[in-house]
Amino acid sequence: MDFYFDSYEDLSLQRFMVSDKPRTDAFAAAIAEVVKGGERVLDVGTGTGLLAMLAAKTGAGQVYGVDQASIADLAEKLVEENGLSEKVEIINGNAKNVKLSEPVDILVSEWLGHFAFSETMLDDVLIARDKNLKPSGTMLPSGVELKLAPINDPWLYEDSGPGFWNERVHGIDFSILESLELKQALAKKTIVPASSLLSAGASLFALDLAVAAREDPWQCGEVEFIIEKNGRLDGFVGWFVAQLSPNIVLDTGPAHEPTHWAQMHFPFTPREVRKGQILAVRFALDRHPYEGRSVELKLTVDDETFYYTVG
Repeated sequence: MDFYFDSYEDLSLQRFMVSDKPRTDAFAAAIAEVVKGGERVLDVGTGTGLLAMLAAKTGAGQVYGVDQASIADLAEKLVEENGLSEKVEIINGNAKNVKLSEPVDILVSEWLGHFAFSETMLDDVLIARDKNLKPSGTMLPSGVELKLAPINDPWLYEDSGPGFWNERVHGIDFSILESLELKQALAKKTIVPASSLLSAGASLFALDLAVAAREDPWQCGEVEFIIEKNGRLDGFVGWFVAQLSPNIVLDTGPAHEPTHWAQMHFPFTPREVRKGQILAVRFALDRHPYEGRSVELKLTVDDETFYYTVG
């Protein structure tokens, strides 16, 4: 078992996710919407078994919760404690290796990482989908969209970002470190106020998870933003929007209630922008070449490019 799966044995991490009210409430509402009664359900990456037990309590006929981490043992105990052993079976193993005796009607999985695709858990979810979900079955989430917006946030850039190096410390000049830190291009998980946005968020791409292939998230393209106010562009904010079920959307953007994912801050070399200006940004999202389950986001404005590690 690798470190990724080991980390999910940490109950403080499990608590962090379960106690994320917008996340947990949205998944509970989506499960209640798609489970009509009697369905077979597969929960990939079940953790404490929360989503599997919610499906059973909502009326599913048989639920399978799969997790490779040893948290599966605790999930089995929790299922028993909640009187759901007749409906919920916990399987300790990698979901990509699980082939159930009969296909399921619904596959539910909270596979989402920072900027949606870090952790690359979607790979295993899609393999499990192809092995176990009926052709007419339901994926939950059913879709995911990546969004990006330019920002002007002096606190993020000057106080807790590369701009800090422009401040003399006891008379010592550190300013040459600003550009060097920018080149390191480490994306930071943080809460970005909606007031910092210089333009509305633009969609980089969206996936239909009923038909998506494993390589579909690794896309490139160009988006344009219409700057809505004069200011100084000093970075970008990225987030995801998950369509959980027909009427339930989980939006992790700045204008919505914060979740444990927060948003991703991508600092960029500051430049002045004007209201009405069109800002063209080229992007490319890919698996990180060295950082295991991290992803890499390439952003280019004019002739300047940074490769950010998101993980």
